[in-house]
Amino acid sequence: MSINITFISDTHELHNLLTNELPGGDIIVHTGDFSNGEEDPNDMRPLKQFLSWFSLLPYAHKIFIAGNHDFSIQAESFGRDALIRDLLQQFNVVYLNGKSHTVHINEQQIKFYGVPFVTNLQGWAFFVDDRMHEQTASEIQTCDVLLTHDVPYHSKSLLNKVFEMKPRIHAFGHMHEHAGVIIKEGITFINGAQLGFPVYNHIYKPIRVNIDQNKVQIVNNNEVKIWDEFPTTQ
Repeated sequence: MSINITFISDTHELHNLLTNELPGGDIIVHTGDFSNGEEDPNDMRPLKQFLSWFSLLPYAHKIFIAGNHDFSIQAESFGRDALIRDLLQQFNVVYLNGKSHTVHINEQQIKFYGVPFVTNLQGWAFFVDDRMHEQTASEIQTCDVLLTHDVPYHSKSLLNKVFEMKPRIHAFGHMHEHAGVIIKEGITFINGAQLGFPVYNHIYKPIRVNIDQNKVQIVNNNEVKIWDEFPTTQ
């Protein structure tokens, strides 16, 4: 019996526009940039807004990582980790920052590993120092589903690690205009970005997947872009 996973990313505080596109299921994953660029790590409003919305979605398991816009959860680096931990417990969601999490459903299990890996931070939220990308990539643990915020083809160290480790799925976002799916070397790469770029005037479809012990199937492949190769970076 397969497990269904819905992948979204880069909602930038416009989460409510997506609610009707998310009918429910086993697992929903958000790969970062739930915020829209607030630079004050003491402003917890974007995080609380997101968690309030995310926690009420009709999915049995809810997992997310941060992106380069997510200053509010970056407050974890400013001595506010207790506050963030309490919020996460209150809303009953799973936040991954250099950690793994295993979901058990229908006598099957799927191991997720998430890290807010972003290249060229340029003053955005600080999670992985630009000088530490190689080390951070080397520390990624073996998993079924790898979650990063940035695309793997922006970092040679990350891409090499992915091909070496071979997760069944590598999900990310960040490059909105690259939303879609590509399959390379048996790995399903998913960019779940939801909003167009540079103007948020387009909404992509969430990417829905069925996964079992033998295969990964894109359920709504008629609604999402299927790339033949990694998109050209700008």
